[in-house]
Amino acid sequence: MEILIPGALPPSPIAPELIQYIESACPHLLARFHAYRAQVINLHPDETGCSPFEAIELQRRGFTLNQGLNLGAGLGPLRAGAHKPDEQVWIAELSSVAIGQQGPSLIQPASLQITQDESDALFDAVAELWTNSPISLLPVNATHWRIWLPTRPVVTSMSPQALAGMALADWWPQHESLRGWRKLLNEIQMVWYEHPVNANRVERGLPPINSLWLYGGAQGWKPSEPEDLVVFDALEASHKQSDWGTWINTLPALSTFIAAQPQDASITLLGQTRGIQLSATKRAWWNRFLPAKKHNWKSWWNLQN
Repeated sequence: MEILIPGALPPSPIAPELIQYIESACPHLLARFHAYRAQVINLHPDETGCSPFEAIELQRRGFTLNQGLNLGAGLGPLRAGAHKPDEQVWIAELSSVAIGQQGPSLIQPASLQITQDESDALFDAVAELWTNSPISLLPVNATHWRIWLPTRPVVTSMSPQALAGMALADWWPQHESLRGWRKLLNEIQMVWYEHPVNANRVERGLPPINSLWLYGGAQGWKPSEPEDLVVFDALEASHKQSDWGTWINTLPALSTFIAAQPQDASITLLGQTRGIQLSATKRAWWNRFLPAKKHNWKSWWNLQN
């Protein structure tokens, strides 16, 4: 059995400050920190093309890397539900681009709170733009549209989860193969700029939906359902928003959750660029009468992100 906890590893600048709260508010997790051996897993988005949680999701569901693509390319078929291996699958995700001191950046997708009605209205407003175009789009759900492109684009797939908050300058698709997509996207953005959906969102204090982010590119594949995988995701939202007060207040619930799990279950903690896999140490029978060795969990808690 594996326990997966996205948002459990804070970035290194804040990690030392949170040690005291782990020790006081999360005793059952702390006990496993002491008892389990730890293995660092490199999950840097620059290399995987997706967030650490998305990378683990793809791995656990059986995606295998296609030649020349990164791991995150598998998110296209996964989000589209496309299983045929003879088709390349791209996804356009409804997004919000904000302009800051470092230029444009994507707002964290989890904070957008896009409803199905909003998505439907935005799609209807632009559906005629590609009527006579070799490009076509079709909604998959409230946040994702599948996109068909006339030629195989040259672009490195990066998911919005991986890019959120980062400068987009290095990742914006510039290749000639995506010229038609850039033109269509610009037309879509112009229609959405003053759309009633966005006016209403701004009145409610939500970011406008003003762009689509293209990613994916892997061939269709059939995901498996991972057995004995349990996810505790209550830390994820506050971690992404750097809301450490809420993160701390969630620790007692995490401790209660861990207490109810089998003692031999492995635990995978995820942060921004890495994971820590904790596994129960198997002890020889003659060592079981001796005190268990305590592992120094602080040696990996504050590794540089």
